[in-house]
Amino acid sequence: MLSYPIIKINYMKKVISSIILLLIVTLQLTAQDKQPYTIAGTETYTINSKINQRVYNIAVSVPNNYNKSKKYPTYYILDGYYAFPIIAQANKLLGPWIVGNEIEEVIVVSITGKEKSFNEWLYQRWPDYTFNQSIKFDTTFTKSWQSPEPLVSGKGDAFLEVIRKEIIPLIDNNYSTNKERGISGHSLSGQFVANLLFNANDIFSKFGINSPFLLLYNDNEIRRTEHNFSLTHHSLNAKIFLSYGGLEKPKEIKDLSEFEELLKKYQGVETKFVIFEDETHTSVIPAMVNRCLKFLYKKEKVKSN
Repeated sequence: MLSYPIIKINYMKKVISSIILLLIVTLQLTAQDKQPYTIAGTETYTINSKINQRVYNIAVSVPNNYNKSKKYPTYYILDGYYAFPIIAQANKLLGPWIVGNEIEEVIVVSITGKEKSFNEWLYQRWPDYTFNQSIKFDTTFTKSWQSPEPLVSGKGDAFLEVIRKEIIPLIDNNYSTNKERGISGHSLSGQFVANLLFNANDIFSKFGINSPFLLLYNDNEIRRTEHNFSLTHHSLNAKIFLSYGGLEKPKEIKDLSEFEELLKKYQGVETKFVIFEDETHTSVIPAMVNRCLKFLYKKEKVKSN
């Protein structure tokens, strides 16, 4: 009778000890399981721009066999918030290695703002990707996107200066690059890239214009931009990929096709226009990211004698 309480106490101690040990192990596993995900071979930078006083996050993915003794082309990706994870891995898979070897070696550079959600991404991109202000669209999209602050378009020139004077020097100073640069965008950033054909062809020679906002924005102002450019230029050193999802608005697809025909009149231009069947404005993104990369940086086969 005297031993029973002692046995019971010892048993309870063992139970409590086991529970405490289980909690410690569980907490350790939880801490290990919740590490931030990172993409292998990627480095990140933050730029506090002195030009437009905005913050930009830059992510860089180098080729599989990156060697500082070599010089590499660079491929700048707008809307990196969603596009960079796709293209960084596509670049690794398609680049030179045992299985891939479909594209040349290229350094991929992602440009994002300080957004932490898709809604913030929508608001942040509006001023940077538009070159002229449209009060009509500012008002319309402030309401439809339920932006917490009024959207103000027309800051594209300042953003281009950020790219030219702050982002490109950052990349060229930290990586082994040559002067061959490409840039790609989708939707509103596709419109931004279309404008770069005519006002930044001194720094970029490869362009991805995907599901752009050309026809809708400011009465198709890109046509006026192209017309003014054509008055003094007859050549354009540019390799251009243009695309739309087959389920997007037919008149917008037709407009981009007609825009491609305008570009073909310039000497030195190479274009490819692709319609991705059964894809919408958003579902087309993974497809166009991959195909655009393959076209702009396709590895040319060496002809044997």
